[in-house]
Amino acid sequence: MIDAEQLRRISVKVSSETAGLLRDLACSEDLGRVVSGETTVADKRAEDYILDLLRRELGQVQVISEEAGGAASKTSDAPIALVDPLDGSTNYLSCITWCSVSVAFADPRSGEILAGSVAPVYAGMPVSFARGKGCYHGGLKVEDPRIRGSIISVYVDEPGAIESVAGAIGRLKGVRRDFKVRSLGSAALELAYTAIGYIAVFADLRARLRNIDVAAAVGAVRECGGVVTDADGKPLRIGVWRVERVGSVVASLDEALARIAVGGGSG
Repeated sequence: MIDAEQLRRISVKVSSETAGLLRDLACSEDLGRVVSGETTVADKRAEDYILDLLRRELGQVQVISEEAGGAASKTSDAPIALVDPLDGSTNYLSCITWCSVSVAFADPRSGEILAGSVAPVYAGMPVSFARGKGCYHGGLKVEDPRIRGSIISVYVDEPGAIESVAGAIGRLKGVRRDFKVRSLGSAALELAYTAIGYIAVFADLRARLRNIDVAAAVGAVRECGGVVTDADGKPLRIGVWRVERVGSVVASLDEALARIAVGGGSG
């Protein structure tokens, strides 16, 4: 098995080059055409590009993604790649410049997420991590991970989740009146910015997120010293052997804020 730092470098290269491809193709006609299910031409082009890069970089790799699907073997020595070729596809297809590419690597024996990268398609540098080796913003290691921003990133589009989100916002604004609420359209990118402190709290209470959507970003939050929980405040579990839902996600570099967001504390 390749070590975590090598896998981080590969994840940065693959996610960044794929982001470049999507940037070059942006706003082109036909990208929004549906290939199958919810898969568009843009999704398929990006995923095919990632698969080719992964095979060139690693030779043997077990890929888990929305389009390729797949199931990884626990007896193989080949790393598992959890891939989201385009997070924020609605933004991308609307020529809105907030979307990203995520690539994470996991150990097939233990299920441990070892490394990953979230690369913005447009402006900004990738956020990446290697387990036990630190997290990075671009080529620089994040030496002092701390909250620098006042944004609460929230996702809710299901009627049953509106009350929960309203409660979380109220509790958090009770702690800091200057918190501003945003929902930008790429959960992976907002989680990645939570890892480096640009976003104070991330809360997606739709119970729709999948492991491929958040594996790289969740790994970055944890490596930067933050916490990631489910809607009940329990540590978020991410399976790696097939595409599966992880449900609701709450994250922050400040454990107390994450606890307050899910109703486990008060300001």
